[in-house]
Amino acid sequence: MIRRNRAQRIEDALTTLDVFPKTEPDVQETSTSGGAVSIIMALLITSLVGGEFMYYRTLDIKYEFKVDTEMVKVMYLTLDLTINMKCDYLGADYIDVAGNSTDVMSKYLQMEAAHFELAPNQAKWDAQVQADKEVEGARGFDSLQRFLHSAERPPMPDAEPPNTEEGTACRMRGTMPINKVAGNFHITAGKSIHHARGHSHLVGMVPQNAMNFSHRINRLSFSEFPGTQTLDGDTLITENGQEMFQYYLKIVATHTKNIRQKEPLKSSQYSVHESHRTIEFLGMGGLPGIYVKFDLEPLCVHVKEVRRSLTDFLVRLCGIVGGIFATTGMLHQTIQGAVGTFTSAGGASNLPRSSTDTAQ
Repeated sequence: MIRRNRAQRIEDALTTLDVFPKTEPDVQETSTSGGAVSIIMALLITSLVGGEFMYYRTLDIKYEFKVDTEMVKVMYLTLDLTINMKCDYLGADYIDVAGNSTDVMSKYLQMEAAHFELAPNQAKWDAQVQADKEVEGARGFDSLQRFLHSAERPPMPDAEPPNTEEGTACRMRGTMPINKVAGNFHITAGKSIHHARGHSHLVGMVPQNAMNFSHRINRLSFSEFPGTQTLDGDTLITENGQEMFQYYLKIVATHTKNIRQKEPLKSSQYSVHESHRTIEFLGMGGLPGIYVKFDLEPLCVHVKEVRRSLTDFLVRLCGIVGGIFATTGMLHQTIQGAVGTFTSAGGASNLPRSSTDTAQ
């Protein structure tokens, strides 16, 4: 008997807490407005749940900024450059803040006579690069989608069909190891001579009318990843032989990892500020040429693809369904109240006059 009374009390307590009371069949009422609101509610729930499911299926991209702790002393500079001068008149050197100086012409760069005008297949390649950069906004950092999915882009091809005439331009290309410190890579008129205090360029051996540093950057990269970088495809034309072109680069280490990769892809990106000026007096205030000055940021950008959380997806679904139910319920009540008020007002105005009023 005691157990029954205790069970009855528990049942009574639960009954008072029931927020889902049962409605009797003869008490339920249906209406046209309720049916319309129900249809709208079903359509909204279906569309929003479908959109939420598609959002859940897409991959999320997470960004993290960390101090670059990679103990790598060497990175690689990849260069492919076409200059509107003969190769015999050009010299290239690299020097960094640690005082290391290298004659890159004799060790790492391949020089060959070329034509500054693009062949049809080269023009097609250049047009594709320009189109990609316009879509991707590659004036700052390169497209992270290509980094994430390791999408490679081929380098500028050789001219086809080959031009049999002697080329008046010079194409310089190659990859060289450089220290992971700030440095300066430059191409100037005259071969360089290295000595104990650095190096010098034999500018006096180059005719003034032969100087023209109009150039096309086919590739300039500090990453072993063979995608397109910020300056790839850029062309600068000048009619002045005493022009100095300067590029100031900020290199940022970038680690990217897509959903299928086990280890991240380690690469580098860079932003650039460029300027150019005319040298009034040769040897005073600098030498005409192309100067690439770069520095490294102490931060490393980590970018990775991750799947969205199932828990978040379910919570968002509950919010969508519950919110639509509550909103449409209030909308239905508002419509019913407005219709009821309008009907009451109309019925009162159509009441028949009393006999007293008629007699009068």
